[in-house]
Amino acid sequence: MTSLGRTSVAALLAFVLGAGMLAAEEAKPVVPAGLIPTPDKPGIVLSLRTDKAVYAPGETLKLTFTLPRPAHVYLYNLTSAGKVQFIVPNRFLQDTYFPAGTHTLPTRGWVLRVTEPEGVEYLQLVASEAPISFYEAKAFEKDAFLVFAQPAALAGTIQGLLGGNWGAVWAAYRVYWPKAYVSVTTVPPGATVSVDGKTVGTSPVSTVVSPGRIRVQASRAGYETRSVQLTVTDGEEVHLSLTLSPSRPPLRPSLPPPARWPEIDVEASVGLAVGVDSVALDLWVAGLGFGASVRPGPPRPDLTLPGPGGEYPWGPELEAYLALWVPFGRVGAVVLGGISAQDMAWIPAWSPPAAVQPQVVVEPEVWSQYRVTFGAGLGIASEGWRGHLLWHNRRGLVLGFVLSL
Repeated sequence: MTSLGRTSVAALLAFVLGAGMLAAEEAKPVVPAGLIPTPDKPGIVLSLRTDKAVYAPGETLKLTFTLPRPAHVYLYNLTSAGKVQFIVPNRFLQDTYFPAGTHTLPTRGWVLRVTEPEGVEYLQLVASEAPISFYEAKAFEKDAFLVFAQPAALAGTIQGLLGGNWGAVWAAYRVYWPKAYVSVTTVPPGATVSVDGKTVGTSPVSTVVSPGRIRVQASRAGYETRSVQLTVTDGEEVHLSLTLSPSRPPLRPSLPPPARWPEIDVEASVGLAVGVDSVALDLWVAGLGFGASVRPGPPRPDLTLPGPGGEYPWGPELEAYLALWVPFGRVGAVVLGGISAQDMAWIPAWSPPAAVQPQVVVEPEVWSQYRVTFGAGLGIASEGWRGHLLWHNRRGLVLGFVLSL
């Protein structure tokens, strides 16, 4: 082979090898600034994923991660605003030690809810055999969640504290509000335009709507109201042109109201019942009553203060019931039965040091609790009124009065 031939082959091999190395380099994921790079030979190999790739503001976020061995876990969110907000540890989950296996966040008692602004958010999970201390515990007595303004500096601090077996993994999700664009023109112009019952302006007008089935309505004095239903998809632009027809005169004159409505004689009365911490109103027809009561809930616990945790009422207790008056001359018995509903919240126990503030809002886990209610008592009736005293399984002693209409 000539020297010229050998030179050409060497150049070709160099080009091929260089292109291969460039392609391999481009195949590696680019680690966002502020995240700890995954070691080439991690001591702990992790996995992390979100339940969705795209979230609308207000949706809840669920995370799943897997540990091959027990480890201390630290999870934080690198926000689109350029800050770090910790998710684990936090006030509701202070113990960061997890056994080997697959785990889901949030744990019981708190909710991760995605908030605006729109953009790409990054999550990083760091697992270490030994705990790492990179925060002041006393600061968490004031703020429930930890926020750092310099992601790169924080990542360097944490990486400098890591020792022994550790690993890191990151994932990303997008915050995006699905929307469609609707513009409406009318003939004649100047009509009031509403979408799903909400006025958006006078034609010609443009507005942003949520994807799905919508109802567009245009109305103007002297013209028939025009209504259109349509389905719009995310990112779609819809242009509507609606022609309004002049109003038609009535086909026949309206009839005058009757001189007198027939009277219906119904023995009806209204009642008011007051308990130690409740009030109820009811309507009686003969001896049958229909009523509703409200019993305010206790003050909500302050989530910024340490507490024992547990189930707490999270709102008033509302009750609907039926009541029956059984007379024995002027004296009678009152019995009632119904059902009540009240929101309850499960709040985990916590004590300082607390933890950190994610890009999402942490909320107590809330559900509705339903209870069967009943009561019985005695009363006395007179001309035009009746009074009674009864015992109620939720409201205690209740004093009631009924007045005829």
